[in-house]
Amino acid sequence: MEIAPQLQDPRRNISFGFVEDIVAVAAAARRNNPLRRTQPYQWTSAGMMRLLSKTRKFFRRLGYRIARCREDLTAQGKKPRVVFIHTPKTGGNSINTYFKEYVGSKGSGRIVRYDDFTSHAVDKFAACAQSAKFVTGHMPWTAFERCRDGNTFAFTILRDPYDRLRSLYYFIVNLPDKYERAEEINDIQKMSIREFLSSPERRVRFYTDNYIARQFAGSLDVLAETPAERARLAESAIQNLSSLDLVGFNDNLDGAFTEIARTAGLPAPCAGRKLNVTANLAASEEKRAEASLPLNEEMRALAKPLVEADMMVYEYFLKTRKITE
Repeated sequence: MEIAPQLQDPRRNISFGFVEDIVAVAAAARRNNPLRRTQPYQWTSAGMMRLLSKTRKFFRRLGYRIARCREDLTAQGKKPRVVFIHTPKTGGNSINTYFKEYVGSKGSGRIVRYDDFTSHAVDKFAACAQSAKFVTGHMPWTAFERCRDGNTFAFTILRDPYDRLRSLYYFIVNLPDKYERAEEINDIQKMSIREFLSSPERRVRFYTDNYIARQFAGSLDVLAETPAERARLAESAIQNLSSLDLVGFNDNLDGAFTEIARTAGLPAPCAGRKLNVTANLAASEEKRAEASLPLNEEMRALAKPLVEADMMVYEYFLKTRKITE
């Protein structure tokens, strides 16, 4: 006897795919329950903190899965897939970690990171992204377009380009040895900030040279060499960014973060939630203070061509924000 895949309701059609989700939730609860262990916890303070963290994450993810199942049973529409085009050093790690706590790890398939696919074809990333709930990463516009559809809520966070460049440098030079890194990162760690900002090497310029405009114009591999090229780059980036659902700002991350969480059906995050703060990586108070200082006039002059297109983009949306406030 065949079981009908759908029940025809006179008011609307209800897909019974939610049954599979409920079964998956129950299986996940049994498999990932932090209280179900073959080895007892060592009841040290550190062990207790790990247990509490795992328990909190377990129940948050379970609640998220149940909420998504409930959407199939009610008149509420399904939440859109959230896509975050992440520019380095804009506060994105705080957002990514929050979604991971609720939606699941990247191993669950519900979260897809572009950075895990950079050595593969973009179509593989796009295929995985289609079935995910949250897609994130330092993706160029061309990759974003491959996974965008009518059920996508897309956003990014902008930061003052001078401040972002300063933060990026001090993040790299203070990066702990335990992190895997590319060869050029090791080279940058040996540079002074002056050398970093004035380096003509293409592999360094990949990180420094108008990254925001390049990312949103289409491809990170294209470097603009003249003011005219940088102006065209900025124009393309502005046009593309204008099509996003939300363009937030690092200096008001709480406001954007709350709107993003609401759209995804998640609780509002606590105010002031910022992770991966550059100054916190520094090994001493002196280095933390140095990493927190804005660029002086001499360094800003060196950085000017590196942020020329980025500033056009940033100032355009800054004016738009002030008009809407």
